[in-house]
Amino acid sequence: MIPYTTTARADTGVSNVTLGIWLFLASEVMLFGALFSSYALLRVAAPAWPSGLEVLSLPLGTTNTVTLAIMTGLIWRARSAPWPAARPLMLIGCALAVVFLGFKGVEYSAEIRTGRVPSVNTFFATYFTLTGLHALHVIGGLVANLWALSGVRRVGMEMTAGRIRALSLYWVFVDLVWMIIFLLFYLS
Repeated sequence: MIPYTTTARADTGVSNVTLGIWLFLASEVMLFGALFSSYALLRVAAPAWPSGLEVLSLPLGTTNTVTLAIMTGLIWRARSAPWPAARPLMLIGCALAVVFLGFKGVEYSAEIRTGRVPSVNTFFATYFTLTGLHALHVIGGLVANLWALSGVRRVGMEMTAGRIRALSLYWVFVDLVWMIIFLLFYLS
């Protein structure tokens, strides 16, 4: 069993949580890299590709982009804040993650109601795949935020601070993936 330490290890130069989050993010880069590569190949091969500006809700997509960017900024600020100040930043970040998911649910509902489902064409198949997987990552990050927040009583401040730092890196990655999705689908 690998011990959970808060100090840098001699063999890697970083703490276990830092090494772990970077390895996890590397696997996520491969996952989303494969999906974005598939998107590129499918788009090039498609005889027709709808404009996202015409078939998606740019106001909802923009609202989600701003919401996610603010949330990520708050989590990033929490990484260097002392605990009393980090807690509300994390809680507001959690609330904004829920807002993001709520807007995504409203958008999905409108698309499904109007018959814009994955079986309509390749555009909607890739759109639902990428945005759905992204939404799952937001849910996972929300759960991880709540888990880290509850950890102060279980594991103490030092370990919780390491978890918040790792989560801040995770949220930057989730934000970057959303920016690419927003560019490829909503602004195309």
